[in-house]
Amino acid sequence: MEANDALLRTTRARKRVIRVAALLNGIWVVLGVALLLLMSLEVLLTSYYERADKEEIVSAAKAAANADVYANADLAEGYFKEFKDAAHWPLPWASYTQSRAPDYTGKFINVNEGIRRTWNSGTINDDRSARLRIFFFGGSTLWGYGSRDDFTIPSLVAKKLAEKGTGAKVTNYAVGADVTTQSLIRFVLELRKRNAPDLVVFYGGRMDAFSACYEGKPGVPIGSSNLERISSDKEAKARVTIKLENFALTRLLTGKRKFVGCLEKLDALSDGALEVYLGNVRFVKAISESLSFKTLFYLEPQLSDKTHRTKYEEDHLLKSEKRLPGRNDIYSLMRSKLVKEYESSGQNVIHDLHDMFSDVASPIYIDGSHYGEDGNELISRKITADILALYAPAK
Repeated sequence: MEANDALLRTTRARKRVIRVAALLNGIWVVLGVALLLLMSLEVLLTSYYERADKEEIVSAAKAAANADVYANADLAEGYFKEFKDAAHWPLPWASYTQSRAPDYTGKFINVNEGIRRTWNSGTINDDRSARLRIFFFGGSTLWGYGSRDDFTIPSLVAKKLAEKGTGAKVTNYAVGADVTTQSLIRFVLELRKRNAPDLVVFYGGRMDAFSACYEGKPGVPIGSSNLERISSDKEAKARVTIKLENFALTRLLTGKRKFVGCLEKLDALSDGALEVYLGNVRFVKAISESLSFKTLFYLEPQLSDKTHRTKYEEDHLLKSEKRLPGRNDIYSLMRSKLVKEYESSGQNVIHDLHDMFSDVASPIYIDGSHYGEDGNELISRKITADILALYAPAK
C-alpha cells in the first residue's frame, strides 16, 4: 500500500514537473516570438528613421538653396545637390580628432585627403619658397558650407593677398563642427610631420559655445556623448551598455529627441567654454614662439549679431533658437566675457568679428549659422588687412 502511495506521489510530481516545463517552454516560445517581433520592428523602424533623417537633411539643403543670398537659383540648387553627397553626416572617423572631411570631387566642392581645395595663384611670385605658408583652422563656416571652392574665406584671402602682390600658399584644414580643441589637434598633427606654416589662423569660437550648450558640458566635441569610452577596468560593463534613448522603438513612443538647451546654465557653461578656448589660444601662442610662426585668432559672427535681418534670416534665427534654446546667448556671453578679460589685460590677441555684419541690410546668412559668399567676402577683407599689417615693414 505504501509502495503504491509513493508511486502515486512520484507520478503526480512528474506530471507537475512536466506541466511546469511545458508552461515554461510556452513562455519562452512566446517571449522568443515577441523578442523576434520587437527586433524586426526595431530594424524596420531604424531603417525608416534613417531614411526620414536623410530626407530631412535633403529638405534642409533644398531650403538653403532658396536662401535670399543666392541670386542664381540654379547654381544654388546644383551646389547643394553636390553638398548632400560631399559632406554626408556623420563625418568619417579620424584618430585623435574624431572626424575628418570626406574626400570628394565635383564642380563646386573638391576635397582631397580631408582638405578643401583652396584658390592659389600660380602666376604671382613664382618663387614658391618665397611665398607665405598660411594654415586656416575652423569649422563649417571656414570650410565653406554654402560656398564654392574659390569663394571660401581662405580662397578669398589668397586671392586678395595675390592682388596686393603678396604670394601665399593657403591651406584650408577646416572640418565641419570642429571645436577649437579639435582644430588645435589637427594643427599639432601637421607640426608632428614637420609641416609648419609662417602663419596660422584659427577662426571660430562659436562651436565651443554651441558644443557646451548641446552636450551640457564644455570642452568636448559635438556628438561626444554618443561615444562609448572603454577602459580596461570598465571594459566588460561598457561592452554591454545599452542606451534606451538610441532605440528606434523609443523614438516611436516618445517622439524625436528634443534638446533641452542651456538657458538655465548659461553662466557656468560659457565660463567653461571660455576657459577651454583661452587655454587653446595660450597653447598655440606658446608653441608659436619656439617654432617661429605667427598667429591670428578670430571669433566669428553669428546671425543674432546682425541688426538688419531679412525676413528669411529672422525666420532662421527663430528656428535655430527653438531647436536648441540658449545656443545664441551662450556664445554672445562667452565673447563678452573674453573681450572684457582681454581689454582689462591690455592684450589684442583675439579679433572679435561680432559687428562684421551688424549694419549690413542685404542678405548674408544661409541659415542660423552659416553665411554665403558675400559674407565670406567681407570677412576675407578683414583677415587680409590683418595679415598685410602683420607683415608690413617696420617703420
